[in-house]
Amino acid sequence: MNRFSTLAILLMIMAAATVAAAKDCEIRVSADGKGDVRTVSEAIEKVPATNTKRCIVRISPGTYKEQIRVPANKPFVSFIGENAEKTILTFSLSNKDAGSTSAAYAAYIGGHDFRAENITFENSFGTGSQAVAVLVEADRAVFKSCRFLGWQDTLYAKNGRQYYEDSYIEGHVDFIFGQATAVFENCHIHSKGDGYITAPMRFSADEPAGFVFDKCRLTSSNTEKGVYLGRPWRDYGRTIFMKTVMDAQIRPEGWDHWVPEREKTAFLAEYRSSGPGAKTTERVKWAHQLTDAEAAAFSAANFLKGRDGWDPNKVNDAWVEKNDPDWKLVTWNDVFKQKPLWYQTDEAARIADQVLIYQKDNGGWDKNVDMALMLTSSEKAELAAKRSDITETTIDNRTTYPQIAYLGRVITSSLLKPTPPTNFPKYKEAFNKGVDYLLASQYENGGFPQFYPLKKGYYTHITFNDDAMIGALSVLRDIANSKDDYKFVDEARRAKAQAAVAKAIPLILKLQVEVGGKKTVWIQQYDENTLKPAWARKFEPPCLTSGESVGVVRFLMKEKPTPEIVDAIESAVKWFDANKLAGIRWERINGENTVIKDKAAPPIWARFYEIETMKPIFIGRDSIIKYDVTQIEAERRNGYAWYVESPRSLLENDYPKWKERLQKPAG
Repeated sequence: MNRFSTLAILLMIMAAATVAAAKDCEIRVSADGKGDVRTVSEAIEKVPATNTKRCIVRISPGTYKEQIRVPANKPFVSFIGENAEKTILTFSLSNKDAGSTSAAYAAYIGGHDFRAENITFENSFGTGSQAVAVLVEADRAVFKSCRFLGWQDTLYAKNGRQYYEDSYIEGHVDFIFGQATAVFENCHIHSKGDGYITAPMRFSADEPAGFVFDKCRLTSSNTEKGVYLGRPWRDYGRTIFMKTVMDAQIRPEGWDHWVPEREKTAFLAEYRSSGPGAKTTERVKWAHQLTDAEAAAFSAANFLKGRDGWDPNKVNDAWVEKNDPDWKLVTWNDVFKQKPLWYQTDEAARIADQVLIYQKDNGGWDKNVDMALMLTSSEKAELAAKRSDITETTIDNRTTYPQIAYLGRVITSSLLKPTPPTNFPKYKEAFNKGVDYLLASQYENGGFPQFYPLKKGYYTHITFNDDAMIGALSVLRDIANSKDDYKFVDEARRAKAQAAVAKAIPLILKLQVEVGGKKTVWIQQYDENTLKPAWARKFEPPCLTSGESVGVVRFLMKEKPTPEIVDAIESAVKWFDANKLAGIRWERINGENTVIKDKAAPPIWARFYEIETMKPIFIGRDSIIKYDVTQIEAERRNGYAWYVESPRSLLENDYPKWKERLQKPAG
């Protein structure tokens, strides 16, 4: 056999393997029952979560009336139809009914590396409100030969990098909008009346976001005054039309500023377009006409490449499966990390609306929920039906007080708008209920339980674990002190918040553990009646806890420095300095948490210290204390933070700054 025959056989084997791999996850949808499932939603349910390979959903011709969601934890999904005009995914939902434009979607795409071919996406609501046919916030999403049908806000290209080819998009007002980095090639864009084609969003000039239309065709119908190419949804919005054929209904001025100030910051541009609507002689002076060199930056290969070099016309599944996406959507863990203007956006409001849906009748929230993940209408209805179940409302795992803080930030941002949104009163009502929940849960001695209403077991203990009590007190103190996000709070609740903090401070000082006549730090949890250190879970014994004690010290550092508070802080700092561990690192190697000896490693601290001996301790589900982390079972060793670094920042940054403030003369 010659080398050319060998190569041919190898190529055939590779091709067969590729086909086999694709068929490993191929789901056929047919409304007549001849496929694997009858609905697209059922097909998505069958896609494995966090799948690492392409999963093809083949959709037979038909009209599928359902709200569709491809969640963020299901990447590499493809919707493949035979004919876009005969394969229609449709749903009717408006902003009025959903509460925000972000929630008013017929189809939602959150999983990265999504692909769609020969599919129609439609929101059939019609006129009178924003109604999104498809909302895409997935990185490296590709749509080919698709149709997007709607009226206002048809295509919400919300975030991530997106590529549209040979597709048809129709609408009336702002019907292609969002903050995505998107390229539309050889697409037909049809305006169904006077209005605006695009509404791009950017918060700064260095954001990669923007819309590029390359070799497209613009048509219109039912117009009287004409159609604008676009208007900037935020100050730095960016849209470029290149080599696009524009019909006569494009207004001579081309662009609208939305508000005059955006003329200075928006980037709205054209390059070598044609047709009766492409004449540039009467364009607004603040719009741009690109040079050849400038236009080159907006080709699909250049504009979409990001840090990973993605080119939708060249890469294949093998490439995307090996290269992590550049962009990930906002989760609940990210909601306090956004730019100030973000809290005025529709997305911030959409998450706030969901926070309200998750809130229970007593004002609290259940834990371990990503309240930013997009919900469907049916899921919202299910949650609303469970509002009266208050058995799991808690401050554990950083719950309830962050929801209150988020609502405070959105409310404050809403007040900065010329007209507060219609859901503003609901936000304030939910905020007040949350604050009232915290106030009601506090014990008379000043402590807070994990769960309220009280739940049998260790859940009733006064809990510093996971910053539960300190987190709740921090929000109440910010309310009491009229911090920026809480200036809207009524004086009665402000006074109650102040009283709650004042009641807690003496308790915190009292609970600081003394050993041999010297104050140390704090225990994770205390019996709410005797105030003695108490057990929580089987692997959480009464012991000194370094991580949570950092939160307690930082909280005290923001209080008026009475002699008692100064003594508590100084004592804790001395304890942290005396009990640091040098010469080791705590690392995860091949899925295993391991202690590595390293003389150059910065100091770290064990999470737990034995009260009497100050020795680091480790404990598994057998509740037997060990002095070596390798002696506990792998499940506990790898599933818990046995070492922490936060005391280092306290000693090196927070403490010196606090001492400096302490030494400054009053006034």
